[in-house]
Amino acid sequence: GEFRYIQINERNTCAPNGDFTFNGSETGIDFADFLIGAPTGYNQCSQQFLDSRTRYGALYFQDGWKVKSNLTLNLGLRWEVSMPWYDTQGKIETIVPGEQSTQFPTAPLGWVVPGDPGIPSTLAPTRYNNFGPRAGLAYSPNFHDGILGKIFGEQGKSSIRAGYGLYYTSIEDLNLFYEVGDAPFGLYYQSATSQQPMFDTPFQVRSDGSSAGQRFPFTFPIPGSPANKTLDYSVYLPITYSPGYWHQNRLPYAEDYNFTFQRELSKSTVLTLSYVGTQGHRLISQYDANPGNAALCQQLNAEGATPTCGPYGESQVYTLPNGTQVNGTRTFLGPNFDQGNTFTANISNSNFNSLQVSAERKAANLTFLVAYTYGKAIDNASAFGDWVNFSNYRLTRGLSTFDVTQNFVASYNWAIPFNTWFSNAPKRLTQGWNISGITRFSTGFPIQLSQGSGDNSLTGDSQNDTPNLIAPVKTQNPRNAGPNGPNTYFLPDSFAPETYGGFGTANRRFFHGPGIINTDFGLEKQTNITESIAVLFRAEFFNIFNHTNFENPNGNFSSSIFGVVTTARPPRIGQLSLKLVW
Repeated sequence: GEFRYIQINERNTCAPNGDFTFNGSETGIDFADFLIGAPTGYNQCSQQFLDSRTRYGALYFQDGWKVKSNLTLNLGLRWEVSMPWYDTQGKIETIVPGEQSTQFPTAPLGWVVPGDPGIPSTLAPTRYNNFGPRAGLAYSPNFHDGILGKIFGEQGKSSIRAGYGLYYTSIEDLNLFYEVGDAPFGLYYQSATSQQPMFDTPFQVRSDGSSAGQRFPFTFPIPGSPANKTLDYSVYLPITYSPGYWHQNRLPYAEDYNFTFQRELSKSTVLTLSYVGTQGHRLISQYDANPGNAALCQQLNAEGATPTCGPYGESQVYTLPNGTQVNGTRTFLGPNFDQGNTFTANISNSNFNSLQVSAERKAANLTFLVAYTYGKAIDNASAFGDWVNFSNYRLTRGLSTFDVTQNFVASYNWAIPFNTWFSNAPKRLTQGWNISGITRFSTGFPIQLSQGSGDNSLTGDSQNDTPNLIAPVKTQNPRNAGPNGPNTYFLPDSFAPETYGGFGTANRRFFHGPGIINTDFGLEKQTNITESIAVLFRAEFFNIFNHTNFENPNGNFSSSIFGVVTTARPPRIGQLSLKLVW
């Protein structure tokens, strides 16, 4: 069995004095915007403490059964209980659409805290039904003649192994850290994209002088003390950049499986053939909790609303010809929740399947390992910050960021027998020579596509805006030129701008970038001075042939260098070392 109690004490300093950003939106030059007092954005937040705790317990049972002298079965079962992280003071919150907080009745609808109905201190409940079965098989065939004898040989010459396991993983504390500093236990403010602030009064909109609400100065609850349950929430609204940890989250888990055949080719050489796979389930991902409603935006334009609804207009107030006002297009949670609010939920899945072949030789002077993998990795999100599409999680299903279709690697180490070849030469000159290296040939990593600037989807969810795919992608040697300049890897004419009011048809990752050809090489000479003292000289070269390995090209459709490679992996690097060993 196993038991763990973990605590992490974090101090969120954020930007208590506030900070401005300048990107040249007014003059075209960042510093010039600063000189004239025209910031692009402003954010400020409170200092807050987070004292995280969790508990983990597990029991494990395994039994091995030797069915025959050449056949063994292993069965196991692991039971795990992993408590989601909680704060000792309960200073965290989440989003449950339609729920009104009873702990803080003045909070906006959907904003809840521990102690509210159905919301435990851990936000999501601790579950006790996490059972992970394990099974394994090892078999050594025994054939003396015929075709099977040539393939498998006698007992001990080959082996067949298979395994399956279901493995749970805890949810990291990072998810809880994102909950700190939000209302009512802290304050975070970031100006909306469409509301560029004044320099001297950052809570006033520069374009029309309207107020975005005076947030600071503000008297915050002392860290560790109960928050004011009659707090005036107007100073917090609209809430921005706050994640909602889904209150029904469960533990992510993975299913691992493999089937391996191993054959001894000689006393020092072994061939291995394997099928290896992993299925990931209930993986933690993020998606936009309150996106703009593109259909409403287009309807407002059709009805003659002012101003015109367009990109980045999700938080704008619109006036219809009859005088009716519409407070933005974020209809799911309403105008109390602005940009950047997300749901953090275990909604993603992944799978990896591969065929793996390797040959290994261990001899007196020469050791080598040659391995080849043909595989494919697919997922909805490859990392926590890899958002999924709020409207349909499967729209972001594609190649994993780390997917490599083919990968060949050879490593070798040869103790050069100069002392045998030149037996009459001084041993200090002929002994101790050794060369080693690693050579790799592989296909590239997937290219990440994005629409870039524009918010053509009219949702504010730029994480999932991609261009339209209108023709098969044409790739070429990145040493060649293209419409966007030299070093073009793929031609941009396969893509078109994202449809206005919708998402692009191109998957964000569906084809690979340039491959990798690389050799690292080392030369070593050990010279024994006495029985206990030696001098070790080593020369190492990374990418010894100085082969240019291009990084992935620019995948931003709005960029002038879309499809162009601008970086490469490191060139040849050499280093020498001399070491005295005693």
